[in-house]
Amino acid sequence: MNTKQIETIEQNASLQFSLDEVALIADVAKSAFEDNESKESRAYLKGRLKAQAEVRMSILEMAKQGNAPAQKQFLDMAKESEIELEED
Repeated sequence: MNTKQIETIEQNASLQFSLDEVALIADVAKSAFEDNESKESRAYLKGRLKAQAEVRMSILEMAKQGNAPAQKQFLDMAKESEIELEED
């Protein structure tokens, strides 16, 4: 696996292509993604999460500016991803 392929995986995953599509675009066997700790799997997840983070930042900025739909969307996202804290 070379650096160019890893970059291609991350970039195309950020565009929310499916795993099959990313494997084809990057010319990597789908089996390379079977191990969740492989470089390929990590690049795929990293790309998808980075793109989602960018969208969330955009929503947050719009919410701060008073955009009511963005505020609701941000609160909905926050509720869906609440951190579970352990009780002592």
